[in-house]
Amino acid sequence: MIKAGELRHKIEVQKYVRVKNEVGEETKEWQLYKKIWAKFANANIRGQLEQAAEKKTAKIFYKIVIRFRSDIDTTMRVVYGGKTYNIDHVDNDKELNIETHLYCTLIEEGVYNE
Repeated sequence: MIKAGELRHKIEVQKYVRVKNEVGEETKEWQLYKKIWAKFANANIRGQLEQAAEKKTAKIFYKIVIRFRSDIDTTMRVVYGGKTYNIDHVDNDKELNIETHLYCTLIEEGVYNE
């Protein structure tokens, strides 16, 4: 059970949507979906080493805990503290419909995320 005081980080959940620009062309862009109070933590318990281009790089996972929501999925992303995070996994904690855990990875600056 989450205590209200633990949810002290205001995160933005964004969704990739189709929009029409000023000339009527259809494009896609990230738009605000919801602003949600959350508990944001480094979840390095899931950290792992992976082989990438013959060198080992550490991938750090972040765990974001929010009150239960069924409308957030892995096609969305989180913006918090000026940084952007991919949502890699969404978990309804213990299937109790009380909290949702978002497991995310930081998107490096300059990397286009679609």
